[in-house]
Amino acid sequence: MPSLPRLRAESQLLGAERATDTAAVVARLGALQAQDLSATTLAVRARSTGLTADEVDLEGEGFVRTWLMRGTLHVVAEADAGWMLGLLGPVNRAKGARRRAQLGLDDALCERAVEALPSVLADGPLGRAEVVSGLASLGVTLGPEGQAAPHLLGYAASFGVISLGPELARGKASYRLLEASSALSRDEALAELARRYLRGHQPAEPADFAAWSGLSARDAKAAFASLEPPEPVTEPQPGSVRMVGHFDPYLLGYADKTAAVPAEFVARVRTGGGFVTPTVLVDGSAVATWRLSGAALSVRPFTPLSDAVRAGIQSEVDDITRFLGTPLTLSVSAP
Repeated sequence: MPSLPRLRAESQLLGAERATDTAAVVARLGALQAQDLSATTLAVRARSTGLTADEVDLEGEGFVRTWLMRGTLHVVAEADAGWMLGLLGPVNRAKGARRRAQLGLDDALCERAVEALPSVLADGPLGRAEVVSGLASLGVTLGPEGQAAPHLLGYAASFGVISLGPELARGKASYRLLEASSALSRDEALAELARRYLRGHQPAEPADFAAWSGLSARDAKAAFASLEPPEPVTEPQPGSVRMVGHFDPYLLGYADKTAAVPAEFVARVRTGGGFVTPTVLVDGSAVATWRLSGAALSVRPFTPLSDAVRAGIQSEVDDITRFLGTPLTLSVSAP
């Protein structure tokens, strides 16, 4: 019987099956982790064939980038943003209430900001400083604490009023208006999110869904109980080598981190502060970490690699070269 990592890798398009466009990848996984767009682009590469980085437009028409699962940034299909925010927005607002209070963001100020943002952003996306200036011109003034603005904007995003817009420079976000509403009840949205999760993450348990979504264990169990059993994953062929980047959904999608990464090497992959390192997977099991610096791609194995795995890594590096349009040189260190 195929191992759990191999089945999950196949479910996540990290096995024999691959998508041919970005929308199909997003649809399969339900959402893509997106605090670092370059890493999200590499997540699409690992699950698709034939695309180039320039063709993976996660800020383009049909996608929304906003705070969703666990209160972190994700890219979702625009048609799904409303009902996902309707379900997860209240959860994220509740989790952020204490920090907002520490930053002087009381309920009255937050409500005024939500009401003012459509006027501030009426002419199109703006950077954070410009949004703060625009709010101040309408009487919504933030204190000197540097974290007040991002927490306020995240609060507004939880209502579907705004989302992130195109990056102004790498890592420098803009904000745009969003008209996101939901026709689903909470129970319907909960069941739908669980269905979407299982489509791209099975085999999985309620605890995995709770860890991925940020919902309570009670909600996760109720959601799974409401669903018909999903179609089982097609038995994958062994020998799949895939190189995934920072914060890859495969490494963030389950409660048990040792299912994909041997326990003694978890600290090499999850290095603290929520950081998840680029990883080499063989049939869904981590065998090495990797790093791209300029045109040099270095691989650090956990244990000695077979010739077949080394050949698979070279094939992946060749594909990353094609995808990025930048010639890369590969080096593999000793374990």
